Amino acid sequence: MKKLLSAALFLLMASGVMAQVGGSPFGANMFVTGQAGASFYMTELGTHQSFAGGIGFGKWIAEPLALRINVDLATSQSPRILDDNQRANILGNYTFGTAEFLWDFNATFSRVRNWRVHCYPMLGLGIVWRDSLAAASSNGVDHEVQFMFGAQANVRLAKGWLFYLESKMFLMPADFDGAGRHPMMNMTTLGVTRNFFESPFHRRTEFESREVSEDWFFGIGIGPNISTFDLMYLNPKYGMWGVAPEIMFGRNLTEFWTIRFQLNGISGHERYDTVENHPGKSYTFANLHADLMVNLTHAVKFTRGVRLNVMPYIGAGMVWRFDNIEFDMAADFGLFFRYYVNRRSDLYADLKYLMVPTPIGGGPGPSGKFYSVGLPSFTVGYIYNFGTSTTRYRQPLNWCPEP
Repeated sequence: MKKLLSAALFLLMASGVMAQVGGSPFGANMFVTGQAGASFYMTELGTHQSFAGGIGFGKWIAEPLALRINVDLATSQSPRILDDNQRANILGNYTFGTAEFLWDFNATFSRVRNWRVHCYPMLGLGIVWRDSLAAASSNGVDHEVQFMFGAQANVRLAKGWLFYLESKMFLMPADFDGAGRHPMMNMTTLGVTRNFFESPFHRRTEFESREVSEDWFFGIGIGPNISTFDLMYLNPKYGMWGVAPEIMFGRNLTEFWTIRFQLNGISGHERYDTVENHPGKSYTFANLHADLMVNLTHAVKFTRGVRLNVMPYIGAGMVWRFDNIEFDMAADFGLFFRYYVNRRSDLYADLKYLMVPTPIGGGPGPSGKFYSVGLPSFTVGYIYNFGTSTTRYRQPLNWCPEP
């Protein structure tokens, strides 16, 4: 169930690439990519080198940020220990479907636009599928959530064409593919980008933030959370509830896209003890994550005078548990409600679902899957807006100040 919810949010982000926002034409700032190269599948039992390739479709959703939906493929051997304690190399096809974000550092902090060479840090979240090609495998297909870190360096060859070198590191959950703790698929590829716009540099849309100092915000909030194992023991009488304080910092890139960085403190519980009939061991942990939000209120066009904004989001980041110092990756998604109060102030309510790996949660849920442990929370808080807000709210055309 949780994977279906994650996939639904992933498709929502993918559909955002196709959105006509900011009053710009449908094809503005869109591009396609293709690449090929080598993959290096690294596990506790060894490393295997093979071929890698992929295709992608994306859009510059703001001047400094692109969203690309990419499919990467690799055929590789996975060394593992079989049920009879024999070691074997299992051949399989690996498919990575990822929503990737490319950050143009130069466009964020500089007005110089005539550089021929650019370097983009990359961050992604998606799904990995493994289809085993060997009968020795105990399970033919495996799929899980994966995280991607990488970088791309490109050079402009001609009008509308870029040539690039790209490096990616895909992090998979513990015991994915029977490969031990945190297997990694590293890819190094050469590729070509075809831009569907005349300018060699993506152009700003009508409502896009234009100055580095514009449209930033800071927020603080608190609310309850609950520790769930496949949505069990939700009733407060079971004692699986806790408190979730949070602080955030972010920017409204356009009237449609917002990016935020948030630090959460969570009071969690391990799985409910059905023998002793009491909550699992209590613990605290923190989660630092980045979220990409889409503003459904302005999905078709920017509407003046609207105070309430409805913003679904998806994100990923680091999570660490304080009592036994466990560090790992986590994914989150939710629904964010933001209410305009005045030029500087907003109120918000945030309904979030945080998925954590089993070492953080203290054990798996009944399904035994990596993300069978979840922590829903509902927080409310205050947002302070810095500088000029150009994408958040505009007075109605017939508005006039009181005498």
